[in-house]
Formats: sequence, C-alpha cells, structure tokens
Amino acid sequence: MQSAHNLPGFGGGRAQDRPRIGVVGADLPRQIVLAADAVPVRLFGSWSGAVSLRASELLGAVDAVAGRILDAILAGDHDDLAGLVICNDSQANLRMFYVLRVLAERGEVPFPVQLLDAPRGPGTAKRAFVVAQYARLVEFCRAVTGAEVGFDDLRRAGDAEQSVVVALERLRERRVQSRCTGVSALNAYRTAACSAPEVAVAAIDDAQVSTGEGDRIFVTGSAHPDSRVYQVLESTGATIVAEDHDTGDGGWFAACTTGDSAADILAGLASLHADRPPSAARGTTAERVTALRRKVIETRGAAVMALVRDLDDAPAWELAAVREALDTLRVPFVSRTRITAEEASSASSDVVNALAVREGAYG
Repeated sequence: MQSAHNLPGFGGGRAQDRPRIGVVGADLPRQIVLAADAVPVRLFGSWSGAVSLRASELLGAVDAVAGRILDAILAGDHDDLAGLVICNDSQANLRMFYVLRVLAERGEVPFPVQLLDAPRGPGTAKRAFVVAQYARLVEFCRAVTGAEVGFDDLRRAGDAEQSVVVALERLRERRVQSRCTGVSALNAYRTAACSAPEVAVAAIDDAQVSTGEGDRIFVTGSAHPDSRVYQVLESTGATIVAEDHDTGDGGWFAACTTGDSAADILAGLASLHADRPPSAARGTTAERVTALRRKVIETRGAAVMALVRDLDDAPAWELAAVREALDTLRVPFVSRTRITAEEASSASSDVVNALAVREGAYG
C-alpha cells in the first residue's frame, strides 16, 4: 500500500495551507484544481435539516439538498473558500449558480462563483465545448489562487490524483468482497471529495470494516449526501455493496490523465468525462438502466433499492424501466419516492422489510 507520505510530488505546501475551492455537483475534474495548488472541497448538504424561507424563495421548488447547501453558504459556513465552482449537472445546481452569481455581485458572498457546464457523452463538437469549459476552469483557478497552471503542474497533479484513483479501485474491490460496509465507503467518499490526494488516500484505505451476512444491496435513486440512510439499512445486517449515485461509486471523485501538453491533458479529461457512467439528471433512461444492470451483476447485488427525495424528479422517471430490467435478472427491487427529510429513516426501514431476496437471482 502506498503511504500517504510518499505520493508523487504534488504541491509545495501542506494541504491545510493551500487555498480551498468549493465544488457543488460532480462534474469537476479535480486534477485542474490540484494543478493550481488548491484543494477541491465538495459541498454535499445533507438528507435532514430545515431549509430556510430565504433559500426556498431564492431557489424555488428544488431538491432540498440544494437548499441546505445554499443555507450553509449564506450562513458563512464556507467563507474560507477562495472560490466556488458549480457544475451544471442538475437543474437545482444550475439555479443555485444563478442565485449565487447575483449574491456575489452584491457582495453577499465573499468569493467568486464559476459555472462548469460540461455535457457528457460522445461527439466532436461536444468534446471541444467541454475542453473550452476546462480552459475557463483553469483561468478561474489561476485567478483565485494566483498560481500558474501549466503542463508540469497538470502532470504533477495527475500523478497525485492517480493515487486516489487506485485507492478507490481497492475500496470498490473490498466492498464486493464484503470487507467494507456501505457506511464506511460513503464516509470515505465524502472525505476524499473534500481533501488533498494524500488525505484522500488515507481516508479511503481506512474504510475496511467487515460486513455481516445479510443481503447485498445495490443503491440507486437520489444521491446520498451523508450516511444517514445507509446506517439505517445496514443496522439490519444488510450490506450496501455499491451504488450509482454521484456521492458514491457514481461520482467523479478522482480522474486524471496524461499527455504531451496541457491541451492534451484537458482533452484527455474531456474524454474521461464523456465516457463516465450516466447520471440520473443527465443520462437517458436506456443508458442508466444498461449501466445499472451491468453494475448489479458485477457487484453481485442480491437486491436493489431506490429512495427518491421529494422534488428530486429525475431518478423517479427511470424506476419503471429499472424494475423491468431487474425482473429479467430475478433481482428484487424496492423503491420509494417523494421522501421528505422526516421520512428518510422510516422509508429506509420500510425498504429493508420489503426486500425479499430470491434464490438463484442470476440463474
């Protein structure tokens, strides 16, 4: 195992001394932020907690997690950030960008706000658009940190991030082998997405809790910004072996590439982004179901569950197709929609009770 103290040469100072750039959403290639000698810090929000009247009025009717992130920003919880990047990977996040851009212009938010608009999928023109977006991101990082971001910086950042990529592969393998609970994995993902590579690798490798003998559950539906629901599910003896939402296996917590120039590296990142698993908000139902079916088989999930938060509409649209696909595998599927913060725990218990694992799920 690679020590956190001998990662490839990255950065010139301690992680806690580097500028912090906040991230809302899951489209950011961390390699670019790291190349600016900054630490990317994803803002997750939470399943529970009230959303203020002001946040509700500013954002309109959107997933409450976005409202909780906005409330934390308005309360000054992230005033230490050098800048904030908001990914256009959902309508809720796009609304948040427009709100925060206005508030930043009024001086109500103490850092600049940048939109990262990176559509996923194939196509030369789309790929060129994403590369241009990454070039804008480079300029943003350069402006807020004062650091130059050249080829050598991108290459060194990529070397460091590769250590996180490898650690995540080890984590996913441990989960399949029942050597890590879903709670531990989700907490490791959360730490990794808020940390410099050396801290991220240590947190990921620390997630090694042996699981019980209960059902092996695959999670789809809404993203889980914290481990509250996972704790309820696994308290019954079940184990969450994988997920496709963007705060777990489906997220872009680490990706890196190499090349002979800075332009090559940005193009390589755009290619990695194009080939990522589809998200509920941006992928088609057919893409989502195909990817889920493959992952359920690979991870030997014996049952699939989906909890969909109130006003998080995109995951709900694909549930019928998911059920049909899983029926062909004889894998039980239970879903609950329009879940509020108060209903999260009870809905989780309800899902566990409803799951009856069939024998010989994969024939």
